Amino acid sequence: MKQLTTIIFSLAVFLLTACGDSSSEQAKELPIQDPPVVVPPTPPVIVPDPEPEFCANQATVSEHSFDAEYPASDPESTPQETLLTEFVVKETSGFGVTNYPISMVFPLPYGQYFYGSDFHIKNAQGEVIPAQFNVLNRWWSKDKSLRHVQAHFNVNVAAYQLAQSGSGSQKLFLYAGAENVTPTNAVCITEDDRAVNIDNGLVAITLEKAPFTISTPAGKLSSNFFNEQGELDSSFNHENIQIELEEVGFQRTVVKVSSLTRYNSPTSIKHGWALRLYVYANSPLVKVDFQLQNSAINTIYSAPLYFKSHELVLDNAGSVSDAEKIAQQISKQEIESGAAGFIAGENANVFFRNFWQTFPNGLKTTAQGKLHIELWPSWSKQFLHSDYIAGNYYWLDDMKHSYKEIMFDFSKGNEIASLESIAKNFQHPPVAVLPQHYYQHAKATLNLGGYFPLSDIPTELSRLPQYQNADFTEIFFGAAKFGQDNFAIDLYRKIRTGNGGGWAYSNRQFFASGNPKDYYFAQDMAKAEINIRPQWLAGYTHQEHFEQLKPSTNPYGGDTWRKFVNNQSSTLMRDYIEGSQQVANPRDDQHAWFYHIEQAYLMSGNKWLKDWFEFMAQFKQVYLQELDPWPDRSNRGEGQAVNIALAAYRVTGDSSLGNLLNGYTANIHSKYLLAPHNISIGRLDRENPKAAVFQQGYLVKSFIDIYNEFPNQEVTLTLIKNYVDWNFAYSNFNYYRSVIDYEVTQSASGSSMTFVDAAIWYSLHSKENKYAEHAINFVQQGVGGVRAYGNWGPWLGQYEGQLYNYYLQNTP
Repeated sequence: MKQLTTIIFSLAVFLLTACGDSSSEQAKELPIQDPPVVVPPTPPVIVPDPEPEFCANQATVSEHSFDAEYPASDPESTPQETLLTEFVVKETSGFGVTNYPISMVFPLPYGQYFYGSDFHIKNAQGEVIPAQFNVLNRWWSKDKSLRHVQAHFNVNVAAYQLAQSGSGSQKLFLYAGAENVTPTNAVCITEDDRAVNIDNGLVAITLEKAPFTISTPAGKLSSNFFNEQGELDSSFNHENIQIELEEVGFQRTVVKVSSLTRYNSPTSIKHGWALRLYVYANSPLVKVDFQLQNSAINTIYSAPLYFKSHELVLDNAGSVSDAEKIAQQISKQEIESGAAGFIAGENANVFFRNFWQTFPNGLKTTAQGKLHIELWPSWSKQFLHSDYIAGNYYWLDDMKHSYKEIMFDFSKGNEIASLESIAKNFQHPPVAVLPQHYYQHAKATLNLGGYFPLSDIPTELSRLPQYQNADFTEIFFGAAKFGQDNFAIDLYRKIRTGNGGGWAYSNRQFFASGNPKDYYFAQDMAKAEINIRPQWLAGYTHQEHFEQLKPSTNPYGGDTWRKFVNNQSSTLMRDYIEGSQQVANPRDDQHAWFYHIEQAYLMSGNKWLKDWFEFMAQFKQVYLQELDPWPDRSNRGEGQAVNIALAAYRVTGDSSLGNLLNGYTANIHSKYLLAPHNISIGRLDRENPKAAVFQQGYLVKSFIDIYNEFPNQEVTLTLIKNYVDWNFAYSNFNYYRSVIDYEVTQSASGSSMTFVDAAIWYSLHSKENKYAEHAINFVQQGVGGVRAYGNWGPWLGQYEGQLYNYYLQNTP
């Protein structure tokens, strides 16, 4: 079996103070041009072995890994120890945690730091705690300074007491300055031609390469997929299994293993899959995520993947009796308990995140010592929208991926209090909270230049998600509806993505409130977007696959992103079995409200979200070059498409995508400008071309983000000014009206609220207050008796009001 191993070294660092001059950092900028295609020199060793014999053969960096072209540190100069910010880790379970592994993401001001090793964390006693720092993204098209960094460390936090906001918290301090502290029971990962071995002194995991196997302290882990015919198709027996060392560090190591979907015939599709394995320092906990995939790239068109069941099995869990735990319907009691599903074995305990929320799911032990994690249980079937189907099968729509999260506890302790504590802390782990003023200082996380208005933090009455009684009914209702293909998705647009009303989502509340419940909500909604909608092609690259596959968002409101020929041509190689149907539709360009996915990523650094952005970085090159059969040139369609392309670029740093975005306004948008105001409706063939300011809000915001992302954007800035001037002088926040006359509209449309922050940004940039005052008047007084829709009170993360509140707070 042919296998490719890609080692991705995430530049782990455990830090204590060293001397240096922080002012020298700005002088040591990395080159703006992409590095030449050569094998880089081995980066400097920055993490000394705690003992000479410890992990002498630790896996090394790959030249192809993410961020690998940049060194971990500058051995000639490290920044002087400087306090960046204090932060708080909040516990939510009510049990407290001891030595529990968590991760956090922190932004950095532009142009100040370049090396992932240049940070450390101290506790309230001034002691450095072991931590690992991985680069999340950079200012790719500017000086390549660090933009966001992810830190991994273990915490001890007392139990949270409901409605007592000061309880269940640990204060920590983030510093610049490289200092090393190696954790107890550090993670060591080694690799040779035969195997990958991971060991932290408490847990040892071995990944044999040929044949592929995973060995754990509780035996071998297998993935058993039973296909449409009921035949076993072992995932680990697939060909072309790829092993990727995504993070190599003493505090946390992550290995990804995957195999692409293969289309053979309409009724014979070899399922694709991906597995991530996380091992932590000083912990018996090992996290395993498994993603089932149906996204073949060896065919232009494919079909739904039908199957009977899918499970993970540990073959030596040490169980001596048959036991099971099942989730097969909405359970208000279990969901409100805030705990993951779990089951105990002598050699391993297993915990299943969102076990109750995403039913059907199952956990089972047998008298023969096996432990079954039933991701799609054999005793159940597809729960479609609000009921189970009549047939006995499941399916994944074409282009759909779905992953589930499991935690193994190899401590061999099965006291009920310990199990309940892990179950609650795995379902809702401790969350690190940065203060608002640090986000405001860094100006790296929010769009529109990173402006962050300050607000009074609401009283923290609870740290767990709060559900309404209607969420637990059988009615197809609300964004919290439960079930495997419902939980946390926008049900109103699950099928009809172009349904009218409302405006784009914003899940930035956590950045403002610091309440863990807002963090959990943001993560759940982002995961639902990538788990439920068919919006993936694993392994796809624009350069290699576009000419054959030609994926497209055409037609408007369509049910697939596969190649579009015309409305009469089928994009499926078989019809759905009677009683089944497509679960959800992919988003259309005009309602491509993907903002919340990047927002969630900048809270958690979730690698599955990054996987999706890597696909989008390839896919959106179609739109940016007008390669769709009928590109959606509406102002809002263009704005949404450019925005998700920008998000994908910020996450991945893909240079091909960056080049297209860098020249987009000059090369594409400017082709459609109309005199006399030099703005666009996206086409040149209308006798009386009209535009709506609410659509221009999405468009101009995307241009503002292009301007902030890339240097030398004079064309982009001129376009922003043209749109802002036209609204100020003629449109007055109106709905659809002519873009080629000089008539002044006397009445606004409340939907034009999308343009308020764009106009205020231009005021801040140009220092011409008239645009901001015009927008503020629209919000506070109205134009022609019509005020802007939305919540314009204190900014607590909502879509509207970010710059509106910032301007009011910072302008005399």
